Amino acid sequence: MTLGNTYKKPDYGIDAPGLMRFFFIAGVVALTLFLGVFLSSIFGQMPKIILGLLFGIATTYLFGMGCFMLFYSKVTKLKDRNRLLNLVQWSGSELVLDVGCGRGLMLIGSAKRLTSGKAIGIDLWKQEDQADNSSAATLLNAATEGVAERVEVKTADMCELPFPDNYFDVVVSNWAVHNLEAESNRKKALDEMIRVLKPDGMAILSDIIHQAEYGQHFELGGMINIQSHNNEIRDLVLKAVTFGSFAPSAISAKKAA
Repeated sequence: MTLGNTYKKPDYGIDAPGLMRFFFIAGVVALTLFLGVFLSSIFGQMPKIILGLLFGIATTYLFGMGCFMLFYSKVTKLKDRNRLLNLVQWSGSELVLDVGCGRGLMLIGSAKRLTSGKAIGIDLWKQEDQADNSSAATLLNAATEGVAERVEVKTADMCELPFPDNYFDVVVSNWAVHNLEAESNRKKALDEMIRVLKPDGMAILSDIIHQAEYGQHFELGGMINIQSHNNEIRDLVLKAVTFGSFAPSAISAKKAA
């Protein structure tokens, strides 16, 4: 093994890269306006204070959100993944499905807990959902993590999963279902997850919005032991600074035996 390979790490990408890019670009614009007001001689003292305060707050907010998204994509989501996957009592022989697997965060995390089992990921590989999203990137991460033989990826729609009923022991999904804008499509995706899950199997669905909706639909679909998993302090702060539009948390549930 070469020295370069020794230190090679998987790259699970930047989530919502377009939004993060917007925050940083808008932050630069706000900072430029702040400096322009501060250095300008055309404004009176009071207008300069008011405009400077507004542009200063905007700069702090926009750069702060951009940095948060970058840190979450590179650090926090790895910790969240492990916390959620530890909810499963693994035997090592499970057949796992990752719905909207992206570059393989949950998929590969699951595969690392398997011995004779297999983890299958499906995605449509949209670039706006994750930077450099592709099946090749996912398989490269699997090889880097040493689980390539236990990982398989397919191009498929989460609303029409190409698998038989009662097929998987565990179904996971991370930050994917919210990309379906219509509630009816989100319900189709959840119905598909329930359909392919074996009786007594476990589903873990993590997302940034709609979590209450997911829990209610799981209950209507006959799922049991439905639980919410979140960080209350972090959620409170994120809801406050994003006006209620962003608070990553998860729902877990089991399919009745």
